[in-house]
Amino acid sequence: MQRPPGHLVVSGLGTALLAAAAVHHWTELGTVSGSVGPALALALDGGFALAVIYAGRRLSRAGLSRRGEWRVALWTVAGSVTALAGLGATLLVRVFEGRSLVEPAFPLLVSADSGALAGAVAGYYAVRQASEARRAREATRAVSFVNHLLRHDLRNDLATIQGYADLDGDAGDPDHRAVISRKAQEGLDRIEATSGIADTLLGDATLRPMDLANTAREALDDVDRARDVTVEADLDEPAPVEATDGLRSVVDNLVENAVEHAGPGALVRVAVRVGPETVTLAVADDGPGIPPGKRDALFDAENDVGGLQIVDALVDAYGGRVSVADSELGGALFEVTLPRREPTPGDGQSATSTASDT
Repeated sequence: MQRPPGHLVVSGLGTALLAAAAVHHWTELGTVSGSVGPALALALDGGFALAVIYAGRRLSRAGLSRRGEWRVALWTVAGSVTALAGLGATLLVRVFEGRSLVEPAFPLLVSADSGALAGAVAGYYAVRQASEARRAREATRAVSFVNHLLRHDLRNDLATIQGYADLDGDAGDPDHRAVISRKAQEGLDRIEATSGIADTLLGDATLRPMDLANTAREALDDVDRARDVTVEADLDEPAPVEATDGLRSVVDNLVENAVEHAGPGALVRVAVRVGPETVTLAVADDGPGIPPGKRDALFDAENDVGGLQIVDALVDAYGGRVSVADSELGGALFEVTLPRREPTPGDGQSATSTASDT
């Protein structure tokens, strides 16, 4: 069973404390002369309890995540228990010393109420501060990733342009001009997409329906034809997911990584599998593979492994995961698993696509 939102826990605790105060002071009316005393006492401990209830309502509109609300709720409960335990311990000492206790319920209620309120306030600011610190770290991470993205992906496009520009022969060869024009446009498109990728890494982007199979086909169409590599694709089934333009960078980097590390004459196989709840992109090669002991370090920010850090960060933002294993081809197998989105009539249909270069 799913836990209730944290703000309901805070408000519920405040309501319970208010009810306890009301019952206690109502019963006092029969034991004390007049009603002014119990009314003032109820105004004090009941006022704290109402403040806790109000804190719960404010928490529901604070824009915190469900986890953040629960952290505030835990702070609230901990504050109440701590204050109650502190006062309770002093009362026990008085009992141990043989001193008489006069109406211990009232100070205990005030302690529980004020402790809960203090815990709610402290918890809110602690969660806010942690959120801001995390966002600052994510901003630094996004800048680092975008810098890597531009240096790695854009550098590859410019290297291809430079390579064709330096080829011997007719500089006006239509094929050469077409490649240069295409790569130049890809570089411009990549620069435009960088802003969206940064938003994704910062958590500011809105995910939209995309077809992973179609994105993979587009990426394979742009595999460098000058490389001595064969690329096989099994992308005949629509693969609906929710992502951003960064999904193309995920596929590009995985394919580029396979092509680079498999070596000349390599075979790279790209496939998409659609399950009941998930969609999986598999990129396998027949290269030397990756030893199990080195796989966990592939996605460390300190390593330069051809954009795999970008892949891991983007896939995580899409609610998915990346795994590395041995492929049936003898090399490495990278799998990206994303939540499946239910297809709609507007989704495009995919066809089998195979791209090969020898």
